[in-house]
Amino acid sequence: MEPIVVGLLGITHPHASARVRALREIEGVEVVAAADDDPRLKYFTDKYDMEPRTIDALLQDERINAVMVHSKSKDMVPHALRALAAGKSVVVEKPGGGTVEDLVQLAEAESKAAPGLVVQVGYNVRLAQSIAEAKKLIEDGVIGEVVSVSARGAALVGEHLTAHLNQPADMGGALWIIGCHMLDSLVHMFGAPDTVNARVHKSGRLSDESSREDSAAVLLNYPDKSVTFSFDGHDHLEWFESSRISVYGTGGMLEIGILPQKLRVYVDQDRAGWRAGWTEWTQSYFTPPFARTELNKFSELPELENISNFHPEMRGWINSIRTGAPVVAPVADALAVARIVDACYRSEKEQGASMEVETA
Repeated sequence: MEPIVVGLLGITHPHASARVRALREIEGVEVVAAADDDPRLKYFTDKYDMEPRTIDALLQDERINAVMVHSKSKDMVPHALRALAAGKSVVVEKPGGGTVEDLVQLAEAESKAAPGLVVQVGYNVRLAQSIAEAKKLIEDGVIGEVVSVSARGAALVGEHLTAHLNQPADMGGALWIIGCHMLDSLVHMFGAPDTVNARVHKSGRLSDESSREDSAAVLLNYPDKSVTFSFDGHDHLEWFESSRISVYGTGGMLEIGILPQKLRVYVDQDRAGWRAGWTEWTQSYFTPPFARTELNKFSELPELENISNFHPEMRGWINSIRTGAPVVAPVADALAVARIVDACYRSEKEQGASMEVETA
């Protein structure tokens, strides 16, 4: 088994520690070093037993053959390009950059990367077992032809006021940084839409123009189905606890929960091993809980305790590096998400007018 030695570029995103923990459960994988100009680097490396390095020192280490990028969005693509130039596979935290142009640049770099190098974007909600099973049921025709889809997403209440969601170089706020997860899951299941109509607003009673609240109502227009997505930044539940995707077909329907992972399947008659009526599966009830209660000293947001979606993400990344298997969260999909969000913002400027989603 090929040994994989991993380093980190950037440590201030709360998902950094989740991926370190998930990687260390994989046989033959080491996470040995991290680099960041943030003064909290030493705290992070001490807590997770790795070496603090400069970026140059980390990239020049020939033993390190894979890099995880957990920087501010504007720095994600520059870090990834340097890692690829140094001959290292990368996983870039979602949304993969600060703008559509960043994702275009990352896609171009991937196309020119040396053979065997893997570029993956940190979209792991799409890898929830509930979504994976639902996608297979749709592809197998268990609920017939899909007619309409309704999705819901949210950011934790108050999160829109954090520096994490208010980076000046990012093309948007909560819809871009958090809503992208659910949009990516829709792209994963149904592909990218042709056009978008959207209203993206702020609740004047709850936040002012200095925040990037991004409450949104979005129509994703496909030739053969109707897809809606609603999003806001005032959720008092755990992250993703209220996130849902409902899929309506000619022979049944699906209700998909993200965390805790849930899947409710309705079929109008016995079909493909499913009994007529409702069948429900629930993975857990937040045992462990989503977030750790201890103070997070390297990020303003809590560290994650429930990392169930990071396990298939990291196993997928390592498997692609070792075997050349398809990337589980490809740059092409991340670019599609960026273009959808951009179309949402453009649509809002035109009072909800239809905006084309550029294709590759």
